[in-house]
Amino acid sequence: MASIRKMRGKWYSRVRWYDNTIGKQKEYLQPLRTDNKTVAHKRNQIVTKYQDDIGSGMEFEFPWMTDGGETKIKEMTLGEAVDSWIERRIKQPDIRPSTIEINKNGMSHLYNTVPNTYPLKSITTEHMDAFRDDLVDKGLSIATINMHLRTAKSFFRYVWKRGTIDRLPMIEMVDTNDTLPIYLTDDDFHEVLNEVGVDSFYGKVFFFYRETGVRLREPFISSLDGNWLDIPNLSKGKRPRSIELSDFLVEVYKELCEWADTCGLSKGSRGRHLSKKFKKVLRKCGVNESKHLHSLRHTYAVRQRVMGIPLATIQAHMGHRSITTTEIYAKLELKKLRRHFPTLISQYTEEQIEAEKVLKTPIRDTDLRDTDQYKQLFIEKKSIN
Repeated sequence: MASIRKMRGKWYSRVRWYDNTIGKQKEYLQPLRTDNKTVAHKRNQIVTKYQDDIGSGMEFEFPWMTDGGETKIKEMTLGEAVDSWIERRIKQPDIRPSTIEINKNGMSHLYNTVPNTYPLKSITTEHMDAFRDDLVDKGLSIATINMHLRTAKSFFRYVWKRGTIDRLPMIEMVDTNDTLPIYLTDDDFHEVLNEVGVDSFYGKVFFFYRETGVRLREPFISSLDGNWLDIPNLSKGKRPRSIELSDFLVEVYKELCEWADTCGLSKGSRGRHLSKKFKKVLRKCGVNESKHLHSLRHTYAVRQRVMGIPLATIQAHMGHRSITTTEIYAKLELKKLRRHFPTLISQYTEEQIEAEKVLKTPIRDTDLRDTDQYKQLFIEKKSIN
């Protein structure tokens, strides 16, 4: 039988049970909302009837908690479940604060369609269709809409795995119409180097991003081991990888780290600064407004494809968790790519390029054997100017 316990002048019903799953005893305190011990005993008898269900995770609304009536099962609301989910994610060391903010933003949008007081178990696929339609009606970009839909998917998988809901509502993503990666052609990149100076700090840093394919903030969380750049699993792909750098790129990386230590910018804003700087340079050059610093990562992958590197190898170089992500580069027309990267074509025969195959090989460390060649192109461009 549940016992009663007085805390801060009020009585509580104390339900205790042993949880075999975690091998520990657990306790639940049910407010009895009275300072009268006799009343507390009477209410505790009611709680005792449901102590086994309470131990299994069910919550109840007792008559003294509402306006009277019968005892009934308390249904968890959407807002309560989301708060629990967010609290759990905050405690996970591998989830970045920026991801938590994205999750909160996505669920705030969901509340505009389904009130946070709505019973969680009553949410259906129709509600999720309405959520999707509302996001579209707001005029958000497809990428933003799908980001919020992915947040909702993650949340419902979480509560479903824990038995809080009986079935998962279906959530359909918005078709992206096979949006192709945005990259910089040889001419685009030469315009950038001409604007900032081929041997300037920014010129060398932008070159570093193009030649390594690293994500915006990866250089600032990585470490150098000889000529190897070790990227931990804190990045988006959640998969550690190593990139072998040429001596030239090692020096550029060291200069970038020295800048990061002395620039006075917070860790989170260093990448944003470089991104904004790159965008300003593109505007001055008259390069397509849709391109940005992340386009240098796409450029790296595209150049690898032009050179006939297998997609599975590009996957390893890029740190993609799935080769499906990498396969988007296979949708680019090679004839068009060869026109955009003439400096690479002379090095590889057409037979080599056409013979590219998707090899299902294991993930391996990156080996940039052609970095010296890129460095030479970089130096040659400097001498021409």
